[in-house]
Amino acid sequence: MVTALLLFPVVYAVFGSLFDTEVIGGTPEFVGLGQYVDLFQDPDFLWSIGRTFVFVTGVLVIGIPLGLVFAFALSRATGKLRFLRGITIVPYLISGIATAVIFRLVLNRDFGEVNRVLGFFGIEDLAWFSNPTLAMLASVLAQVWSDLPLVILLILGGRRTINAEMLDAADVDGATGWKRAWRISIPLIIPQLALATILLSYQALTSLGVILALTGGGPVDATRTLPIALYETAFIDLETNKAMAIVIVILLFNALLTLGYWGLSRRYELEGA
Repeated sequence: MVTALLLFPVVYAVFGSLFDTEVIGGTPEFVGLGQYVDLFQDPDFLWSIGRTFVFVTGVLVIGIPLGLVFAFALSRATGKLRFLRGITIVPYLISGIATAVIFRLVLNRDFGEVNRVLGFFGIEDLAWFSNPTLAMLASVLAQVWSDLPLVILLILGGRRTINAEMLDAADVDGATGWKRAWRISIPLIIPQLALATILLSYQALTSLGVILALTGGGPVDATRTLPIALYETAFIDLETNKAMAIVIVILLFNALLTLGYWGLSRRYELEGA
């Protein structure tokens, strides 16, 4: 019963993507894979795929290393500093819309704190939401800030499964600090890193609230990712069947990324065994 409830929206989307309805409430016309053919012949949709790839890559390139740094730093927190582990979850509890509002204020061109700090280094008047490159960077940073706690907690959990005697032996051999982390700890938490990468890429690939409220997909479609294209197709253009096809494309991309990451992690584990 639970499986049926979970699968029903997917099956409905697959079925709906095989039809086309000219007018809302009109008679659906079976078009087979026509919706998908039209999508991949549409330059705007292909642009959205490219923007999504840039966005997801940026989130992973920044999010995973930051998660490692914070997780290993927090794993050393003792005494009264242990409360820091608890408050790391706060950004994840804030909605995407609220996150976007925070970053709109912090990155404001005229009174944002980031531009004030950069001004001390001679970097002035950055137009974060008018420049296409900076708008994408702002979107990536907002998404990373929102989902970073998830990465930190997963890595912290993996860090706690490492045998303390193994780490003590590494200390005796002179492998301390980040040298120990790189050679001992990180290889032992590959499954947790793979899971963190899968979840972070999923969050980025399906992110709508942060980008929609932060940039609206602009400027000049610089941040028009697949979820933004889906939103516009479904609720502005009112092309529901086409929107269902986009849903399936996003689902397939998620499945491919998941299988890819998990396959690499399993291969790494087998080679290290």
